[in-house]
Amino acid sequence: MLNTMNIGALSLTLTGLLVSATYGQIEYFPPTLDFGVPDLQGTWSYETRTGLQRPAHYSELEIDEATMLSTLEPTSKILDDYQNFGTNRQNDSANVGGYDPEYFSIGESLALIDGKYRTSIIIDPPDGRIPYREQGAAIRRRQASAVFQFPDSLGRSDGPEGRPLSDRCLKAFSSSTPFISSVYNNNLQIIQSPDHVVMVVEMVHDARIVKIDEGHRDLPYNKWLGDSVGYYDGDTLVVTTKNFSEWEIAQGYGTNASMNMVLTERFRRVADDELRYSFTIEDPELYTQPWTGEMPMRPSSGLYEYSCHEGNHALPGILAGARRLEIEEEMNR
Repeated sequence: MLNTMNIGALSLTLTGLLVSATYGQIEYFPPTLDFGVPDLQGTWSYETRTGLQRPAHYSELEIDEATMLSTLEPTSKILDDYQNFGTNRQNDSANVGGYDPEYFSIGESLALIDGKYRTSIIIDPPDGRIPYREQGAAIRRRQASAVFQFPDSLGRSDGPEGRPLSDRCLKAFSSSTPFISSVYNNNLQIIQSPDHVVMVVEMVHDARIVKIDEGHRDLPYNKWLGDSVGYYDGDTLVVTTKNFSEWEIAQGYGTNASMNMVLTERFRRVADDELRYSFTIEDPELYTQPWTGEMPMRPSSGLYEYSCHEGNHALPGILAGARRLEIEEEMNR
């Protein structure tokens, strides 16, 4: 039998559920770890067909399922386009070298949040576009090009330092600061301890270590993926990252890292099967205002090993080919 206290607690719980249901949503209480913080642990997928910025054919942030299905580009066509990814040729018996479509995992729908499909990850500004200053994009390009200061006599294949970070298996074309869905490997594992949170992404097995309740350190170098510190605000993990490596700024591909960028991320579990992720990027030199993105993360079956065979096997060949060209040029003089 229930005692009076249990009945009272049950009554309050049911009342809370009913009140929440009145507003169309039942309140969710996330599980907690034994050291008193929300349990965000597990492997999560941030795969989605929703792009960072809103395409011109959408005027609203949220659309219903019928509109989504009628406007979404067929997956088969996208995979056909991606088959030329990085090679400009089809992967068939006559032209070996293209990516097989089986490698790609782009998602089957736009991001679904609170029953509506999102047309852009960016939710602020309302137009879903990066709010660059008039010269903001040009400044970002100058920051990137300033990293490469090779003498005119040296080529991009004279040494490994001249090759893209993906060739060197250091950083991929996808972004994990912030997390933005790419063509594959959109999986994240979160591990929590009282003092740290570790975020391991499948792509290039990047591991971002977040110090809890500590400040940014004054280091003599900038770290890959920046310097991340965090704290818990109720049921939300808040992470602030800055001081990105200049090489990531130069070749970060999907990331929007810039020289003075401050990235603030929020992770909140809103259901057993959904982690709500949002981020805000600030850099007054590049943008007219801070801008914010939001997307859901769903449970994933796990991480696969990222072996980076292209870089491991191709880089020696690229550099050897450059040496061979130098020899031939010398012989022809």
